Amino acid sequence: MKDQSVPLRISATSLAVLATIATGWFLNTAQAILVPIVLGALLAFLMHGISRELERIPYYSKLVPPWARMTITTIVLFIALTASVGFFARNLDPVVRAIPTYAESLSVLASDTAARFDYELEVTWRSLDKLLFENIDLQSVIRIALNSVSYSAGYLALVFLYAVLFLIERDSISIKIAAIVPVAENRKNVWRTIDLITDQIGTYFTTKTLINVVLGVICYAIFKLFGIEFAAFFAVTTAIFNYIPYVGSWIAMALPMLFAIGQMGLSWNVFWLFSALGAAQFGIGYFWEPRLMGRSMNLSPVIVMVSLAAWTAVWGLIGAILSVILTSGIMTILSFFEATRPLAIMLTNNGDVPDWRELSEDQDAEA
Repeated sequence: MKDQSVPLRISATSLAVLATIATGWFLNTAQAILVPIVLGALLAFLMHGISRELERIPYYSKLVPPWARMTITTIVLFIALTASVGFFARNLDPVVRAIPTYAESLSVLASDTAARFDYELEVTWRSLDKLLFENIDLQSVIRIALNSVSYSAGYLALVFLYAVLFLIERDSISIKIAAIVPVAENRKNVWRTIDLITDQIGTYFTTKTLINVVLGVICYAIFKLFGIEFAAFFAVTTAIFNYIPYVGSWIAMALPMLFAIGQMGLSWNVFWLFSALGAAQFGIGYFWEPRLMGRSMNLSPVIVMVSLAAWTAVWGLIGAILSVILTSGIMTILSFFEATRPLAIMLTNNGDVPDWRELSEDQDAEA
């Protein structure tokens, strides 16, 4: 009898590839709808995580009821994020307007350096300089940037609305799951999956936000120490880009370093500035962050980079920021099905994935 396993495997692989392509197309097409929802869910995780951390303050949890703690956290976080958008609106215009001045300094510096080695390099740089400043309408760039900031303010309000709705909906989820999954044992499995994913995402996102805030404050102090213009703006962009794994924080260093070279030239101060920023990035990224994160994500570094490229292609900068969170959630879901468990193991850093039996034993022991 002819073995049918090979054609079945080929068919299954082909269907999986087609399903992946279709999913990627859908995610990209529905980006305008899905991204605010995902950001709202993550913001709800952040609100819940901050509110839970505030419970550790002595007498705070006794004096302030849970609903009041969540309300205070929501209001404070909304004010902080709104102030951040306003901060960008105030600083983006002067930063963009200062670019020609700094670029001219870089042009002179590059020309002087190139003249010592190769005349053709000098001509090429001047041609690029002429192309930039004669063919690009700086006023148009500023107008588009400010319009984007104004759009971001309304976008932020939409994300907060989703976050508040998610928090309100949280109390009724148990009733809905009970109606969808009437079997008690299956319902326990569903809750185990939800609890594990929410705990992973909540811990990661809250801890990562704390780390980014600390990194931003340190970088701001370094920029001020060296007298770098727009220090606060560069510190905030560094904190935001640090959400992107491995490469984000180093990309964020590029712009302030270019401004520093344009401001101070190729001097020892630029070298010491780069050393100080590099030390801050290295110390936080390779020592402090792993200690706080622990094994909260447990993703292979290769998978992190692949997921970074994939989610960036689908959702742009937002996809790059959310790549680790989204991939971790997918890995956890895959680990709970026998057919997809090997794939989940391949995504991990050490082959350790959640196991139903271990979760069951832990929850039974807690009960």
